Amino acid sequence: MSSDTASVREAWAQIVAQVKDRVNNRSLWEALEKSTAITLEDNTLIVGLEPRYAALAAQLGVSDHRRAIEACAVKVVGRPTAFRLIEGHTLEDWSATKLRDRVVAARRDAEAERREQPAIDTATWDGLFEQAARSFSAMTLRQLPQTKARYLSEMLYALSDNMDRLMPEEPDEASERMLARVIDRVAGNAEVPATMVAMELERLRAWQKQNAS
Repeated sequence: MSSDTASVREAWAQIVAQVKDRVNNRSLWEALEKSTAITLEDNTLIVGLEPRYAALAAQLGVSDHRRAIEACAVKVVGRPTAFRLIEGHTLEDWSATKLRDRVVAARRDAEAERREQPAIDTATWDGLFEQAARSFSAMTLRQLPQTKARYLSEMLYALSDNMDRLMPEEPDEASERMLARVIDRVAGNAEVPATMVAMELERLRAWQKQNAS
């Protein structure tokens, strides 16, 4: 069967009619009638519901209903065909959904890779420096400003927590230089001035001290 829009929608109309004959459920019928066939891609029939019909989506997700849809799709399309419901009703909506799928998959892969990496010992300045590098490398969409902002926030808390262990009560020059080295790494990754990172770190520690008392 051709995957052009007209052919797909014609096939979907036949599938809907067959499902209605097979399943006596008026809520399902309404969901089918409000849905729009978008495309057939990689043996998956992509069907959309506009946001205003979101309450009907559950009917198309019921296991028995999904099996009925896919069984009827096999008869109409002529080969095993999966069914996927998305929000929207156009090819552009499907493209946006695929983009979100790729982002989620990239995040999942990054998280799996992060879990497989050896644990970082942050009990030393070198360990904290390595954490600053690895944490940024594990993030997806690192080029986006909001991602850099999340990274900066996470590292500010990590720095503050570890400073309580790594900085002596009377900080010496070596400790100050090691702290500055980590701050410089965080600032470089986040693409902000190191002085700003140091200032935000001071503010965070003052806030934490105030709330601890």
